[in-house]
Amino acid sequence: MSYSLSERFWELANRWLDDGEEDLPSEPVKETQEELTAIVNAAKQEWLDAQSYFNHATEPELVDHAILSLQAAERKYMYWLKRMKDSH
Repeated sequence: MSYSLSERFWELANRWLDDGEEDLPSEPVKETQEELTAIVNAAKQEWLDAQSYFNHATEPELVDHAILSLQAAERKYMYWLKRMKDSH
C-alpha cells in the first residue's frame, strides 16, 4: 500500500505522541513526592515536545493535530503540577 507523505507523517506523529499508557487515573491515587516529581517532569517534557511538533508542522491537517496535541499536553502538565502543589 502506498502512503502519501502526509499520511505517513500522521502515522509517525501518532506513534510518537502515544506512549500507550493511561495518563489520568479514573480515581485519584496518592503518589509519593518522588513519583509526582517524575510525572510532572515527564508531562513538562511532553508539553515541550508538543511545542516543537507544532513549530515544525506545515500541512494544515498536521497543524490542527499539533494544536490539539499542544493543548492536551499543556492541560496534562497543569493538572499534574497542581496535584504536586496540592500534595504539600
